[in-house]
Amino acid sequence: MHSRLARLWRWGTAIATAVTAFGMMAAFTAPNRWTAAAITCGLLLFTALPVAGLILAVNHFARRLDWVYAGMTVGVLVVVAVNVLAGSVL
Repeated sequence: MHSRLARLWRWGTAIATAVTAFGMMAAFTAPNRWTAAAITCGLLLFTALPVAGLILAVNHFARRLDWVYAGMTVGVLVVVAVNVLAGSVL
């Protein structure tokens, strides 16, 4: 699981950095709403990485039939989802 998480974070960080950097360089040359969208997309990718890690962990624990840790990880995902929903409402 550790190598899969490391690979997820390595590639996810590289992709998010590339998208954000592309948006920032494009905004420097010709700012418009597409460049702002690219920057926002890159930053959202950064925030999605921990959630993707949690989903990967749930998958790992469920395949190993370790229901206690799978349930705890699903609980953390529920807390994250509630906070995202509460933050978007307020």
